[in-house]
Amino acid sequence: MRLLLLLSFFLGIATSTSVAQSSLALSKIDSLKSLSKTAADSTLVDLYNQISWDYRNIDIDSSIHFAERALWLSREMNYLNGINHSLNYLGIAYRNRSNYSKALELFFEALKSSEYSKDLQEISYTLINIGNIYIFQTNYKGAIDYFQRALENAKIINNENIMAYCYLNIGRSLVGLEQYSEAEEYYKQAQDLRKAMDDLEGMVISNVDLAELYIKTNLPDKALRLLEENLVNVKRLNHTSTLSLSYINIARCYLMKNNAKKAREFIQKSMVLNEAHGLKSNKSQALHLLSEISEKSNNYNQALNYFKLYVATKDSIFNEENTRKIESLHAQYQSEKAEVETKYLREQTRLNEVIIERQRAIITLAVIASLLFLTVAIVAFWSSNERKKLNAQIEDQKERAYKHNNDLIDINNEKNNLIRILSHDLRAPINNIKGLTEIHQSEHQEFGASENHTLNLIKSESDRILSMISKILNVEALSATPKPANKEKVNITKVIKDTIASFSSTAKAKNITISGTFTEEDHYILGDDIHLHQVVENLVSNAIKFSNSDTTITLDLIVVGRCVQLSVKDQGPGLTEDDQNKIFKKFQTLSAKPTANEVSTGLGLSIVKKYVKQMNGKIWYESELGKGTKFTVQFELI
Repeated sequence: MRLLLLLSFFLGIATSTSVAQSSLALSKIDSLKSLSKTAADSTLVDLYNQISWDYRNIDIDSSIHFAERALWLSREMNYLNGINHSLNYLGIAYRNRSNYSKALELFFEALKSSEYSKDLQEISYTLINIGNIYIFQTNYKGAIDYFQRALENAKIINNENIMAYCYLNIGRSLVGLEQYSEAEEYYKQAQDLRKAMDDLEGMVISNVDLAELYIKTNLPDKALRLLEENLVNVKRLNHTSTLSLSYINIARCYLMKNNAKKAREFIQKSMVLNEAHGLKSNKSQALHLLSEISEKSNNYNQALNYFKLYVATKDSIFNEENTRKIESLHAQYQSEKAEVETKYLREQTRLNEVIIERQRAIITLAVIASLLFLTVAIVAFWSSNERKKLNAQIEDQKERAYKHNNDLIDINNEKNNLIRILSHDLRAPINNIKGLTEIHQSEHQEFGASENHTLNLIKSESDRILSMISKILNVEALSATPKPANKEKVNITKVIKDTIASFSSTAKAKNITISGTFTEEDHYILGDDIHLHQVVENLVSNAIKFSNSDTTITLDLIVVGRCVQLSVKDQGPGLTEDDQNKIFKKFQTLSAKPTANEVSTGLGLSIVKKYVKQMNGKIWYESELGKGTKFTVQFELI
């Protein structure tokens, strides 16, 4: 009864200490739980497995809970990697609870699953977990076999973390076999890898094992120094099982130094942790050490009671039934593995026979094919000579045709350039003829009917020639192969002034005012002079066509940064939504009609957009139904 009261007292102290120590680890788990609320599918499985792993030394029940959830989800999705991890984490949780038969059952299931998926990394971790169960059973040679298999895999995939685990566990097995110098070599190899990886957790665990080795070799001072230095990091990591084991080893050191009081103090700390977290294996060691401490203190009754508790605890871990079950699981795994290997060998033999038959058939076909090939080669050689002669004739004809085609292209380009230049150069004088005729007619009211008729014929014929010129330019623009615009320095201010002058008489005939709100300063762009004239003329022509009498068309030229913007604004009917969808397409007529029955081909704006794009410019419009439209083009200034 006094023992139970003492354990209860220490349990209360350790619980508050454990809460403080675990805050850092729990905060990480809480953050993982928050992530799991929004995760799905394999991501959620991986989060559950990570939470289970982080809980393994803090709360075994929670570790089991999250591993089981991960396993269920993995099986639902047939997510093999998740299944392998979940089975291993479940096994580790049951191992920490000292339920070794259940743990081994899960590890063998994980081994079969990872072997099926051919995942060498997961196979290696599972082999290490199985080897650990063998260590707890004190079957050290059997454990080393599993660790060596894992080490071979780790070297194949160059996984330093698995190598470090293997070196550490082989060292533990060698300690069990009392081969201490060899064990120390393996411990040092594990520590070197952990230092290279900057792995604090791995270093902490290997330090505890190294201290146990010093105790076994009767070096309590060296072991105590290492354990006390290591204790800070053990608490920081909140490894409950490792902390309990550290207290046990510190107690052993003090007992070896004949300080029974200090030894009892640390062993009681371990007992509190063992009771609080269900650490049966550590509890068994602690009870055995308490019995030794009591015996050294000449308290033989208490020593006997502790020894009885030790035997009962050990029997609950390794009773005969559990041992038989563990051996049965191992035998079952070996039997299933042998059966699979036998089946694989039979299948491999059958495949080899099939391959041999196929090879015979291939050899026969190869002989036939060789004969056919020889025949074909003779025929091919003869036909090749004939083909070379024919190819030479074809190449000669192709060369002549290519040259002739290039000549035709050059002629066509010269024709198109001539049409563009002539059409553009004709437009201005014809506009002048028409304008002068109108001025002459308006200034001489005394002309009779015959003279006025003649002057009207001059104006109408001028309009007809201008219309013909526009059609020629439009056809040339649409039929020409797309090519980069001529790169020359063009005065955009002059082009606007020329356009206003050219269309002044046409606008005057409809009583439309063309105003320019720009300065006299010249602005230059890099482009094609003829194309730029067509762009501005088409925009102004459209504005006149669709504007009513007594309205104003405004041309504006402004500099914006390194660009110049030209806008043409009318007071026409504006654009409907349907008009806006097709405004730059070819042969599209808009809902509004020319106000003086002018001809509209539906090509002007498509040509404008084509030429603007060729000169690396931009074009856009702003329109309000019933109030007019404003077109803006933008070019980079030289």
